[in-house]
Amino acid sequence: MNKKVDLRIRRTKQSIRTAFFELIQEKGYEAITIQDIADRAMINRNTFYLHYENKPDLLHTCIDGLLSEVKNVIVQCPINENPYSISKLETVMRAILEHIARNTSFYRAMLIEENRIYQFREKMENIIKDKLNEGVNPNAGKSPVPISKELLLEYLVSSFMGVIIWWIKNDQPLSASEVSSQFSRLVAYGHLKNEGIE
Repeated sequence: MNKKVDLRIRRTKQSIRTAFFELIQEKGYEAITIQDIADRAMINRNTFYLHYENKPDLLHTCIDGLLSEVKNVIVQCPINENPYSISKLETVMRAILEHIARNTSFYRAMLIEENRIYQFREKMENIIKDKLNEGVNPNAGKSPVPISKELLLEYLVSSFMGVIIWWIKNDQPLSASEVSSQFSRLVAYGHLKNEGIE
C-alpha cells in the first residue's frame, strides 16, 4: 500500500473516531447511529463499513486503542523497591494525566457523566492496578497498623480514578504536574494532616 493511500485511511479512521467520541458526549452511545457517525465524519456509510463492521466494533477498537496507549505510557514509569512509594504514584499519575491531556475528548467520552462507557473505566482501573502491583513483595515492610494489600491497592486505584475524572470534568484546572504532586502528598500525609488537623 502506498503512503498516500495509507495516510488517507488513517485520516478517515481518525475522522470516524473523532465523530464517534463527540457524538457519545452529545447523545450517548446507545442513541448513535452509523448514519450519525458518517454525517459527522463527512463520509458515506459505505466508507464507514470499509473500516468497521458495526458500532460495537468501532467502540471496541477505540477502547483497545486508548487502553493500549495508557499501557505504553505507564509501562515506562520506573519501578523501585517499594511499588507504593510516593515518587512512583506521582510519576504514574503525571504520565496518565499528560496522556489524557493529549486525548481529552476521547477520555471525556469514555469516563464522564451519564454518557460514559463503563467497561472502559473498569479496564483502565485494571491497568493502573497492575502497574501499582508490580514488584509487590507481600513480606516487605511491616505497617504498625496492619492493612490488607488488596484493600490498599483498591483504595489507591479508586483515588487515582477519582482524581483523573475530577481533572477531566473540570477542564484540567491544574497542570498534570501540580495534580500529581498534590495527589502524592494526600496519599503520603492523608487529608486530615494536609488540612492541618491532627
